[in-house]
Amino acid sequence: MRDLTVNDYPKKKFPIGKILVLTFGLLLVLIGAVYLLKVDKYVFKGPKTVVALITDTGLKSDKGRTNVLLLGIGGKGHDGPDLTDTLMLASIDKDGKDVVLVSIPRDLWVQELEAKINSAYAYGEEKNNQGLENSQRIISGLLGVPIHYAIRIDFNGFIKAVDLVDGLDLEINSSFIDPKYPINGKEDDLCGLTIETQDKNGTKVQIVKDATGSAIPLTEITDQNDPFVCRYETLTFKKGLTLMDGKTALKFVRSRHGTNGEGSDFARSARQQKVLLAFREKVLSEGTLTKPKTIIDLISTFGASIDTNISDEDIPLFAKLATKVDPQNIRRIVLDATDSPDSKLEFGLPQNYKGQAVIIPKNNDWEGLANYIKGEIYKEAENKN
Repeated sequence: MRDLTVNDYPKKKFPIGKILVLTFGLLLVLIGAVYLLKVDKYVFKGPKTVVALITDTGLKSDKGRTNVLLLGIGGKGHDGPDLTDTLMLASIDKDGKDVVLVSIPRDLWVQELEAKINSAYAYGEEKNNQGLENSQRIISGLLGVPIHYAIRIDFNGFIKAVDLVDGLDLEINSSFIDPKYPINGKEDDLCGLTIETQDKNGTKVQIVKDATGSAIPLTEITDQNDPFVCRYETLTFKKGLTLMDGKTALKFVRSRHGTNGEGSDFARSARQQKVLLAFREKVLSEGTLTKPKTIIDLISTFGASIDTNISDEDIPLFAKLATKVDPQNIRRIVLDATDSPDSKLEFGLPQNYKGQAVIIPKNNDWEGLANYIKGEIYKEAENKN
């Protein structure tokens, strides 16, 4: 009896029909998922985005780095809704291997505006609804580096986004108490006091009186003798690892009167960088990326709370770049006005700046400040050359 060969076995018909039906079904599922996640405008954007994703090109850059301005405002329902409480410049090299975060003090003086830098966005919005463009132009000129993109988010969007990723794990370096954190909606609360207008030597003066009749001129009220105590709450943060929800994280980055060295704008800037990095890590974690509903809700939240000049075509490029960033390679720069010889800023005399408490470069050397920032941002590129 001879051995059977391959030719002796019955030939099965190739189930082309079933494969076509299965393939078509999978295609429908894929397309449905793309539209469900609301990323269809990126996926089906065309060859330009596809080529850019493959070749790592497409984003605007300078010397191999893309610079992005990040702004945070109070938004509707807050006092000074368009004033930027947070200003940060992020510079990312094309490989995502070097990232620089530069925190910009909100009290930095801008001669063009005759005001603090935190008003640049508000001025632009009031003038021609171009807050982003105005902030981008002014800050680029002051720091001496091109700014390719800008993003503005309001406080409500920040709170919702943090809560959507189930909070942030933050390491608090030093315990501190802030007895004067402003309560939203109570900015004008009289706290049971009365304000009267009196005539003193021919001048109208507003006087704040309490129930006992004690009075103080409104112009003489300072942080130390402020009688409107009901406008504030006391915050307490303890050293160590803490899980913060959106509202707590916002208070953590906005606190301005903290004890233990946490009451300066420079301490706030450091906390803001810490929160930004913690949020990035949480968004890119497996726990977030494997939850389609969370991703959809984040997209919806940002869509309602963000103003940006990043185009739809650039978003997938940024997403790809973000996945390459190693938190260990992020360099953080906090501009401060301390007595340290390394400090680049100092406090200006109020009488020289329309009575405002402002920050300026040491010796009013704006060119020196710009050269310092450029040197720090492009340090890695110069070292390679």
